[in-house]
Amino acid sequence: MHVANFDLNLLKTLDAVLETRSVTRAAQKLGLSQPATSHALQRLRDALGDPLLVRVGGAQVLTAHAEGLQDAVKEALLRAEVVLAGPEAVTPAKVKRTFVINLADYTELTLLPKLMERLAKEAPGISITCRSHAWSAFEGLTSGADLWIGVHPPAVPGVMAQKLFSDSYQCVVRRGHPLIKKRKKVSLEDFVRFKHVQIAPGAQPGGPLDDALAARGLSREVALRVPSFLVAPLLVTRTDLVLTAPRRVVETFAPLIDLEVFEPPLPVPGFTLQQAWLARAHADPVHRWFRTVIREVHARGDARP
Repeated sequence: MHVANFDLNLLKTLDAVLETRSVTRAAQKLGLSQPATSHALQRLRDALGDPLLVRVGGAQVLTAHAEGLQDAVKEALLRAEVVLAGPEAVTPAKVKRTFVINLADYTELTLLPKLMERLAKEAPGISITCRSHAWSAFEGLTSGADLWIGVHPPAVPGVMAQKLFSDSYQCVVRRGHPLIKKRKKVSLEDFVRFKHVQIAPGAQPGGPLDDALAARGLSREVALRVPSFLVAPLLVTRTDLVLTAPRRVVETFAPLIDLEVFEPPLPVPGFTLQQAWLARAHADPVHRWFRTVIREVHARGDARP
């Protein structure tokens, strides 16, 4: 069915019926009479080709199709509210609120120093609680996080996402490492000859670099896998191990611990970081302001304090 043939006013009735699972309670929620709500429900049934609400024993239950519509309907209504209401002014200095963010230590490095600097100036009443990264955005958000920041938010109803920035990869070794000693450019042959440190937050082998090597019929020997982006650079300072890490991590640590930096000897695809949130928080003006600040802070491109 094309949207032009659907009465969008029925969405509020649909949302109320899905939420209350009762025509009577839906009518009360909407401030309508029960006959009017029953008539609207019948129009919805005809338009969607599904009974939506059925009696099983002594209770009214949603059909499987109706269950699947719940998040999408709420998201559509939230988006409509944002469009119709327009931007609501937020006075950051007066806000008292704690935001819970689910993120990895890489994002803590790239986000928190600049974010806290800005909040101290504009919104000192906002505090942040960081949680260890949940690889499922839906899991992280439904367990109490206000925001999830990572690489692969799900494209599912009820979860909204926004791109923050993209990053690429660089390689580092200790100062005086034989791989780059007296060489202007690292060869691919020498690169795979040395052992490597792999940042593997999920504790699994493989990744963009390994895929790029495999495409050329090559592989590397990983001597150590660690979950932490922040520990990995320290592990190459006393060994001949090679580390391939996100550019923002390298730019932060290389000057501090005297690491040699070079470009990977073959193209390695980068990644894009995104922030995700539940649709029910989309129209919250303070939440919206906070998301905007995070995007702006990340856009500066400099993770260093």
